[in-house]
Amino acid sequence: MSTNVPDGKARQRLMISRMELENFKSYAGTQSIGPFHKSFSSIVGPNGSGKSNVIDALLFVFGKKATKLRLNNISELIHKSSRYPDFDYARVAVYFQLIVDTGDGDDDYEVVPDSEFTITRVVEKNNTSKYLVNDKKSSFTAVGQLLRGY
Repeated sequence: MSTNVPDGKARQRLMISRMELENFKSYAGTQSIGPFHKSFSSIVGPNGSGKSNVIDALLFVFGKKATKLRLNNISELIHKSSRYPDFDYARVAVYFQLIVDTGDGDDDYEVVPDSEFTITRVVEKNNTSKYLVNDKKSSFTAVGQLLRGY
């Protein structure tokens, strides 16, 4: 498989490497999901395994409104159970990296040096949310511009 474009430079592409969910929906505490395959494009598993939660976490980070996530208020994403009835927030962080494919195998890629970045969204009990890029305050608009740049 050729990864070169006509000018001879290797073609880079953005990859989600992993996700971290904290107090999000059915997940109490911090859960790390991944690493993801370089060609990650779907989530499969038996009923009740958390597929919808992972997709909702991605949609949340990418700025979907509560109604698009089948909720009345975005604070409904904060985990609540009899064991953990009172968390103040939920947080989802998506870790990205630029890669260059070097072949067709699962591990046939190289990470572009210094290309890793994280987009995080936090929702609080009062239905407010904030965005962070590499742990620095950001905005929905800036996150969208960053991702569209790739």
